[in-house]
Amino acid sequence: MFDKEYSFKGTHAQKVINLTAKFNDTTPIFKTNIDVFITAAIVGYLYQTKAEPNNEKSKDGKTQATKIFLEAFNSHQTDLYFAYRLIMLSDKRNEPNFEQRVNKAFKYFYQGENETDVKLFESYVLGGIDILHEKLIENASTTDDYVMKLYNFIEDIHSRYYQDSDDSNLSEELLKIARS
Repeated sequence: MFDKEYSFKGTHAQKVINLTAKFNDTTPIFKTNIDVFITAAIVGYLYQTKAEPNNEKSKDGKTQATKIFLEAFNSHQTDLYFAYRLIMLSDKRNEPNFEQRVNKAFKYFYQGENETDVKLFESYVLGGIDILHEKLIENASTTDDYVMKLYNFIEDIHSRYYQDSDDSNLSEELLKIARS
């Protein structure tokens, strides 16, 4: 999967473009498409949200597209393989057998026996893009809107996955950092 360029199309392309756009004339939420791709894979899995590729046209009748070039995949291989393997190892819904999940994460990836797993991973990426766009971009127009949406997203992740943690001041510290 990570050995050729990748094209986002349709609504997902527009969402990636929005996620990498500068929201206050200087700062994007994500610097590059590859950053969105890696983060979206994890977010899609955490939220158990999948989506299929689409070629939906924008309001002006054009089909949007944006790419990740091979060089970006090559320079981020460690993170990409980590995300892919983490999802394959963790995804009990699609593979209840632990040994098979290990094979999917490590063995089959290199043997070319993973077309279904690659499609599953891509569906989490696209689902994660939908979540990231909804949580970070939709209905935001000012810098404060973006900061609050980011804060709320981090709060949501924290409440979903760190309920037993004693990091009671995490939210306040993150908000201070975001506003500085």
